[in-house]
Amino acid sequence: MNYENKATISEFGLIGTDENVISANKFLSEKVHPDFYTELELFAKTDKGKDVLQFMGNGKYLQAKSYVGTIQTTSGILEILPKTVSKKELSDEEQKKQIKNSKQIFMKLLHLLYKLPNYKNIDTVNVERIRDLEIFEIFIFMFLEEVGVIIKKGIKSDYVAQEENLFYLKGKLLINEQIKRNSIHKERFYVQYDDYNQNRVENRLIKSTLKLLSNISRDFDNQRKIRQYFEHMNWIELSLNIDKDFSMVKTGRGMEHYKNALIWSKVFLKKESFSSFSGDTVAFAILYPMEKLFECFVEWWLETKYPHLQIEAQNGGYDFVRKEDNKTLFGVRPDFLIKKENEVICVADAKWKLIENDGDFSQSDFYQLFAYKHIFLKEQKENYKDDICELVRLKIYYPKIEKVFENPKIFQYFGEEGKIKIIPLDIETELLK
Repeated sequence: MNYENKATISEFGLIGTDENVISANKFLSEKVHPDFYTELELFAKTDKGKDVLQFMGNGKYLQAKSYVGTIQTTSGILEILPKTVSKKELSDEEQKKQIKNSKQIFMKLLHLLYKLPNYKNIDTVNVERIRDLEIFEIFIFMFLEEVGVIIKKGIKSDYVAQEENLFYLKGKLLINEQIKRNSIHKERFYVQYDDYNQNRVENRLIKSTLKLLSNISRDFDNQRKIRQYFEHMNWIELSLNIDKDFSMVKTGRGMEHYKNALIWSKVFLKKESFSSFSGDTVAFAILYPMEKLFECFVEWWLETKYPHLQIEAQNGGYDFVRKEDNKTLFGVRPDFLIKKENEVICVADAKWKLIENDGDFSQSDFYQLFAYKHIFLKEQKENYKDDICELVRLKIYYPKIEKVFENPKIFQYFGEEGKIKIIPLDIETELLK
């Protein structure tokens, strides 16, 4: 594969084949080679590709939607970063710095998404290294960091069932196989026995991931680590049935240090990000909806700010409207139920939207909050004594926009019936401090 064609854009940024694409909108955009554009164009016409890229300017450009990650075609790489990257009168050097910061933010969001415990343990060396990597190489780097933990703490062994055709009886004789294989060779025994070794499913999956990445990674340090860790697993077999092996994974007592590496193994081997794609023109793609990543950020922020409260995220759905046969017609599912002593004291949603004026607020978002009030906050306790409430028990969290949307807003609905508080969160400051 030829990856000389490389483009980095932000959410809602454009790609095209002429210079005008750079100034066509306010988000980070980039000109690409016509062959590369054609491949991305074909991808955008697929059912899944339509969720990621849309046609703009009568087909002249492609615009990224709210997915972040990387798309590798047969001839190039497209990186899509969170829209924390802007284009506002920045020098080339300032823009490069902003792109690096955005990659760091993305990495930390993934740590929050997968609840990786080493989120706060990212040292300065690693941060600087990651900021200079392509997004796909960042994924590989994060996987290799977790494999390094396994190597350091020790590769686990277990009793593994083995089948062999031996000259002596060992373990259990498999009658059917014995008849099939040894009707002539009476001196042999086809047996099954347990052998204590490292060839357990978890190790096979990790080794298979290393094998896959050895053919994909283009980063020297990543390749060096892949070879190094591969040697540590020299006696372990590759997985012959990935789905079956994943179904047999154990991450209980004594296996906690495997959990994170296996999360990444699943991303690579099963292409199991929130949205992964492949096809004739797309060699590999790992993409995440930014809305979900922002929800993870808000959850972490709430837990950090209000450690004395219970933060319940996406706690199932609730009936809002039922039909005559008692089946649900419409349901509601708040992003967060905030409880104190098991009582709901606040309901909140997270919305990854750019709010530049009051007209950018969505009426449907406010309707949702109104429904939440009548389902979860039936009793009027607007004076509840806790700082999360601040006399307002319905909240929506949006990303902060410098000099545009920096301070909370309070809106009233139906006169004096209730209030909704709109709160901007500075994702960049919070994650990079």
